[in-house]
Amino acid sequence: MASAEGSAKLNQSVRKAITLLRATAADRDANVSSLARSAGLPRATALRMIQTLEQEGFLLRIPGDDRVLLGPELLRLARNTDEQLLLREASRPIVGDLVADVRETATLSVVAPDGGLDLVSQVDAPAQLRPQSWVGQRFPLHASASGKVLLASYDDERLERFLAEPLAQFTPSTITTAEALRAELVRVREQHYAISRDEEEEGLSGVSTGIRGPADELLGVLTLGGPTQRLSRQRGRHAVDHLLRAAGQIEAALRRGRGSESVLEVVDRSGG
Repeated sequence: MASAEGSAKLNQSVRKAITLLRATAADRDANVSSLARSAGLPRATALRMIQTLEQEGFLLRIPGDDRVLLGPELLRLARNTDEQLLLREASRPIVGDLVADVRETATLSVVAPDGGLDLVSQVDAPAQLRPQSWVGQRFPLHASASGKVLLASYDDERLERFLAEPLAQFTPSTITTAEALRAELVRVREQHYAISRDEEEEGLSGVSTGIRGPADELLGVLTLGGPTQRLSRQRGRHAVDHLLRAAGQIEAALRRGRGSESVLEVVDRSGG
């Protein structure tokens, strides 16, 4: 019983410390008194916690200045956080389960700084007939399922700039007109996934869906790809169900709050 009570108190202490950090970030003129009010703490208790956080480098008080600032250690940790690495690690065990369930190759692409899609990880299907390694490659946006998910996230102005360039034809199934691509992107937005069937290469098909962050921004794209003969319309529907479920699990892992599996739990389970 004593141990359980100690854990509860420790948990509340951590929550109060996090509240202090968030309040400091939100108020450029934060001081000990305002932070104590934000955390619902007596001023003396808040001061002790602030001093502890300051000693660890997470908060900073400049001599002669009443303000409390975010400390250098917190900023260092923030700079060293690789969002793409976080996404890859959070998705790794989930993507592994997805491939085991669907028995097709799964890939994860991330939105690059230049606005394109970089394919950063791949888990191969347990089959002899499967795609080659695509890691490091970029696919034509209008002729790939992952590219259509990205295009569907564009606003009108950005999409029109993309459509100002000719749409290259790779196979007889490639979408090559702006009108047809616009109609396709409407479907992608409505159903939350994209399909590419023999559009970049004959005999190769894929289904993709987006992975979104807390602000509904597109962070990455999860794709299942394989031979068209296996990813038929019937099996494709089955694949889509599993794909959407996996993407939802990854998004939940990246979200904070109750009912979500934490990123640390996901990384710990995957051995990262």
